[in-house]
Amino acid sequence: MSRPTRQLTLVDCFGLGINGIVGSGIFLLPAALQRRAGSQSPLAWLVVGALCTLIALCFAEAASRTDRSGGPYRYAVEAFGPLVGFAVGWITMISSLLGYAAVARGFAEHAAYLVGGGDSVVALALCVVAVVVFLAIVNVIGVKLSARTGDVISVIKVLGLLAFVGVGLFFVKSGNLHAAPAPAKGETPGLFAAAFAGLFACTGFEYVPVPAGETINPQRTIGLAMVVSVVGATLLYMVVQTVAMGVLPTIGSSERPIVDAARAFAGNGGATAIAVVATLSALGFCVGSAIVVPRYIETFAQDAFLPRILARRSARFDTPVIAIIATSVLTIALGATLDFDKLADVSNVAIVAQYISTCIAIMIWRHRDPTPAGFRLPFGPVIPLLAIAGSVLFLFHVSRVELLFGAALLVAGLAFGAATRFFRRPRAASA
Repeated sequence: MSRPTRQLTLVDCFGLGINGIVGSGIFLLPAALQRRAGSQSPLAWLVVGALCTLIALCFAEAASRTDRSGGPYRYAVEAFGPLVGFAVGWITMISSLLGYAAVARGFAEHAAYLVGGGDSVVALALCVVAVVVFLAIVNVIGVKLSARTGDVISVIKVLGLLAFVGVGLFFVKSGNLHAAPAPAKGETPGLFAAAFAGLFACTGFEYVPVPAGETINPQRTIGLAMVVSVVGATLLYMVVQTVAMGVLPTIGSSERPIVDAARAFAGNGGATAIAVVATLSALGFCVGSAIVVPRYIETFAQDAFLPRILARRSARFDTPVIAIIATSVLTIALGATLDFDKLADVSNVAIVAQYISTCIAIMIWRHRDPTPAGFRLPFGPVIPLLAIAGSVLFLFHVSRVELLFGAALLVAGLAFGAATRFFRRPRAASA
């Protein structure tokens, strides 16, 4: 099977990292953080951002050891073997697929707001279909076109959020920054509960290493793009949350908190402008997901865990066309039927599982090869162990239903992958 051409640059990887992290989350989740942590909600972004930075550093070390595609799946295969690796890879692919569906749904909700279409289930479903099909076509034409589209959108979304902060700071009232937590029914108050609610908005950096086989100088490029993306997004989220709280004391009850905060100091024109940025931000995340999820499927098929046809690439465009179609069908089915919050919560469970796996993997690699040629984190096992401990702590805020659903997805994936691998195993030639 031919190796894909290396086309993605450092700028493209930064764009993939920013689009993976900054999606719909920062536009929809500040209300939940405010309800759970009140005046401490900006610190909740710092807590989850610090954890994700530690994990991104572990990913950077892992990425420096291989130039093959697959990201967390590839790291797990090389550390634990094919079957455990596929278990990690399957749950990683599911988290990426759920994230894609969640933000496609978020895109539809913001787009409906902009055009005044309301929240009709049919209208939202049709919007999900439209955006996923459009991105499938772009992705089939070429990874470079998809990456360049993502680069442009990442610049627009960051500039839009910086404009929100730059103007909104002049309208912040200090009295609004001392609100007490007011959790909704079923929500747990507290700093760490708020941080868990914000986890979905800080993840996505793990998308960067997935197309490593199509990246120029991946051992250096990928780690740098991941770490800088996480740190930058965390700092941006903290100031966005502070401004939103400071201009809109009722942010906890808002369905579109950043849009409503913009309306509070810039009127309907400001609200519309931020709604456009939010819609483009969600689209940028979807662009990244449309690149990443098919590459997971393609890698599994190459390694005999999924049917061989899913690894087939277009002879004309050199893209995994069958995997792109499969991804699009699954994303439409999920995004058109489930809401953003349900998809985001289940995605969080899968995300934490892949983070723990990668942190353990680099410690195993260090034991096997104490003097690797690539990047190595300082302080011995301290950073990986802190990242694992923080990830486990987050799991205590997951409901039993979400854990059971995640476990069911894992079992189903393992059974399907093991069966496919068995039937694709080469048979010994007869005497």
